[in-house]
Amino acid sequence: MPIMNRLTPLIVLLSAGCAANPPAIRLSEAQARNSAAAAASKPAVDPSQSTPVEALTPRQAMARELQNPLPRARVESPEAFFRGEVLAAGTPEVNKRPNGVVILTLPIGTATPITCFFHPEAIDAGATAKVLIESLLEDVKLERVRATDVKAFANSPALFLEADFVQDDKVGRLKMVVHADPVLPKTCFHDEMGYVQTFQRVTESLATGLSSTAEEQPVPPYFSDVQVMRVNDVVLGFQYAALFHAKSGGTVLETNTTMVRPGTPATLQYQDTSIQEWVDDKGVLQSKSYHKRLGQEITAQVRAERQEDGSYGVEGSMGGKDVKARLSGELLGEVGIALRVRDGLLKGGAKLETAMWIPPSDASAPTRVVVSPRAGAGPRSATMEMNQMSVNVEFDVHGFTERMEAPAGGASFVTERISQTGTP
Repeated sequence: MPIMNRLTPLIVLLSAGCAANPPAIRLSEAQARNSAAAAASKPAVDPSQSTPVEALTPRQAMARELQNPLPRARVESPEAFFRGEVLAAGTPEVNKRPNGVVILTLPIGTATPITCFFHPEAIDAGATAKVLIESLLEDVKLERVRATDVKAFANSPALFLEADFVQDDKVGRLKMVVHADPVLPKTCFHDEMGYVQTFQRVTESLATGLSSTAEEQPVPPYFSDVQVMRVNDVVLGFQYAALFHAKSGGTVLETNTTMVRPGTPATLQYQDTSIQEWVDDKGVLQSKSYHKRLGQEITAQVRAERQEDGSYGVEGSMGGKDVKARLSGELLGEVGIALRVRDGLLKGGAKLETAMWIPPSDASAPTRVVVSPRAGAGPRSATMEMNQMSVNVEFDVHGFTERMEAPAGGASFVTERISQTGTP
């Protein structure tokens, strides 16, 4: 949805070759992988398991899927802060760890169950994926990790990943999903070749079939969207944006982005960014914070706030360097851009020229932004220029971004909306 927040990962991608919530998973949870099969109730084996995996080629093993639909099983336990029904071939097992994480083990009728971690607090998807993969595969040779898909489960982003590894001269593939849901954040994995669609169906049933029983629930946004991010056809991650009514008037926009740069352990990179901005009823920026994490290291944490004289005070750090500045002139927020696009450019108006605060571009100065109609490309198509960068965007009827495409070396960096709820 937000235009400039969509550009933030592109700026990092182009400059580097490619938040603030610590993951609740810890290395001790690697034991869950070793004990998951024994902990689960023994289900009836699906006919697809009649051939031992040792007798299959890797291609045959990876193509396996369950032949019969899974029934629904009830999940309810005093140890869990959720309840409902999920897909499972037997009785789900619930265990609560001292750090508050609840482990849910789901038998699916194969040699290995699906194991899920439910987190008591919000998670950074990239950092959480990094810790989980390293914990589960600490005793094997990790070959490659990649994001494979992004889904919108319960109106929030679910990032699917695969990790290829070698153990005792045998290849393996770990499937996992990080569901960055504001209400029930969770991660799940399945350590068995194949069953890709089965894994997606079961993990989706968690999102749609379980509800939180926590006493305090997060305030729901009045609008949100999920966008997938990719370079050509290679999935990189997601961006989740949510709009809230501010108690003091105006609008609060929260944008969370996760990118996984695929590759070997030497080149693999997990990146999380979190942006929160508050604008008044006219879309003029009042405050904005920007946080960036690479793996588990926070590499940027900076904030701009409007002062009584109308200027903006900037303070924080970017890339290990302190940032302190005073910016003059009026700055727009993402919502302000959308309002002006809706009331101007989408109604046949002239190009929009304005200034914004975009920390990855320059945290110490305003960034000039120009949005111009793109001739012959449709009534809601435009070109956006920001410093030396030019991108093509498609707006929805409200002036928010549905799709953005920009050159990235010899490829195209694309973000595209896959889900939305509410009206901005």
